[in-house]
Amino acid sequence: MRLVNRVASLLLALVLLAGGLLVVAEVIVIALDRPSLVVDRAGWYGTLTTTRLGQPEIRAAAVGVAVLGLLILIGQLRRWTPDRLPTGLADGWHLQRRSVERRLATAADAVPGVTTATARLRRRGTVWRAQIRAIGDASARPAVETAVRRELDRLAAPATEHVGVDLVRGGNAT
Repeated sequence: MRLVNRVASLLLALVLLAGGLLVVAEVIVIALDRPSLVVDRAGWYGTLTTTRLGQPEIRAAAVGVAVLGLLILIGQLRRWTPDRLPTGLADGWHLQRRSVERRLATAADAVPGVTTATARLRRRGTVWRAQIRAIGDASARPAVETAVRRELDRLAAPATEHVGVDLVRGGNAT
């Protein structure tokens, strides 16, 4: 999402810069009493004075712009799952969330009697929350939690307040 935001910001900045330079050029041309560069002043004035807000084209354009603005706002306000998680080592050090999830699932699978483990990792501020789902006996829960916490320590994860372990007996763990 970070790349999309940067590209969208760059495109918006370029459009605003080009529009601003065009407006400045048009103002200078008008001040020098020369014919305009891009905008037909007489036609522009005529269009603005004869166009009414009730016309279907104007209404459709207004609704389209409003919907686009709402979609952009929702996209920016939505809480996205982070791709990178900060480590406890130093500022600027991060781990890829999916890679950490795979390592946690592998650590859970290494516990005897546990198979097909999946891991989901979330972050609230600087605290990580791990959720492990696997097929296995409920008595293996402490061993799975210990294995997952050991792997998190190896990865220099910050304080992990919650490691949830759901063990399903013989059924589907997803």
